[in-house]
Amino acid sequence: MALLYPRSKKDTTMSTSLLYHVWGVRDVHYRSVEFLNGTTVFHATINPKYVRCTCCKSYRVIGSGGNFRVFHLPPAGSRQIQMSVWIPRIECKSCKAIRQVQIPFADPKKHYTRSLERYVISLFPAMTIDEITRHTGLGWNTVKNIHKRHLHRKYKNIRLRELRYIAIDEVCIGKGHKYLTIVMDLCSGAVIHIGEGKGGDALKPFWKRLKRSKAKIQAVATDMGKAYINAVMTYLPQADLVLDHFHVVKWFNEKLTKLRRDLYKEAEGMGKDLLKGLRWLILKNPENLKSHENLDKDQRHRLQEALALNEPLCKAYYMKEELRYLWKQPNKDTADRLLKCWITCARNSGVAVLKKAAKQLQLYRSALLRWYDHRISTGPLENMNGKIGTLQRRGYGWRDQEYFFLRIKHLHRSAYALTG
Repeated sequence: MALLYPRSKKDTTMSTSLLYHVWGVRDVHYRSVEFLNGTTVFHATINPKYVRCTCCKSYRVIGSGGNFRVFHLPPAGSRQIQMSVWIPRIECKSCKAIRQVQIPFADPKKHYTRSLERYVISLFPAMTIDEITRHTGLGWNTVKNIHKRHLHRKYKNIRLRELRYIAIDEVCIGKGHKYLTIVMDLCSGAVIHIGEGKGGDALKPFWKRLKRSKAKIQAVATDMGKAYINAVMTYLPQADLVLDHFHVVKWFNEKLTKLRRDLYKEAEGMGKDLLKGLRWLILKNPENLKSHENLDKDQRHRLQEALALNEPLCKAYYMKEELRYLWKQPNKDTADRLLKCWITCARNSGVAVLKKAAKQLQLYRSALLRWYDHRISTGPLENMNGKIGTLQRRGYGWRDQEYFFLRIKHLHRSAYALTG
């Protein structure tokens, strides 16, 4: 341990200036510096010129004791920095209050300075909480709470007035079918609402905020879930509902999978062998099927052989391919004609699965075609759902749900937002 005392007034002034310009500590007088077990400790006192009553701001005060407090400062390289400050206790002659002097460089009841708080926040885009804890010497919960307060200030009042296009979808966040309902601003990519569950009730707080903001929503992209569709039609009757084409194709693929499973149960002999293991070949796009010299391993040959022996499956497969082209037409009128033709063919196919699909697509026909008016989808939200899943796994579970929600709202800000 080495204790260095300032030898001149010039040395004291220089060290006081260093504390201010490097570590953001103001209104103190430097006294000495001490080196303890790899930690540099500055000793200082509050500048008497700034000592006044915290209640009435009067300078008519007298000393009434005090105590030492140690504050963490931003580290210098790999070396941790602390500052021990004598905090006087004063009695005000004007209001008779007895209080400690207000600290100008740290928040009340905090053992770190505001400059360290800003430094910790700046480290989050590139470091985890554990790494920041080792680097600064602060506790894990302290670092987390610093970031949580910062995110709360940032996202407690999200402006909704400028919203025009939004997307709604759910994301699974763990075992036991735990879901969150996410609402995204498609223009900025920001998550503007997080609700627990995946029903219409999860959106009720959002509708209240949206009504107060007087935002003029032009279109809403969602999947084919009835809860979200009914909620949008109830609370945003003036907005256009756009069904996401990815979810429509996914929905029809599920119908196709069910048909193949039913046919497999009914098939016998060679027909059963052809349908076995055919699920992923049916769901694949034709351009992604792999060819092989061996016909038994040639995916195109296997698929064609199975479709030739199963007329219902053959019809459903080619209807699936036609449905994909609904969103590749040059204009809305052409897409409308294609959809009408598709529905008519499905009704006349004699396949129960296709008849049910035709009935449902006829019901949502206008919502499907509105994609040509607004060109929006839940694609960006699906990407965000993937990031949320990664955030959930990297955290190994989140005990603080409020902090988890704030981290989700911050995901769109940085490419390194999944750290922590």
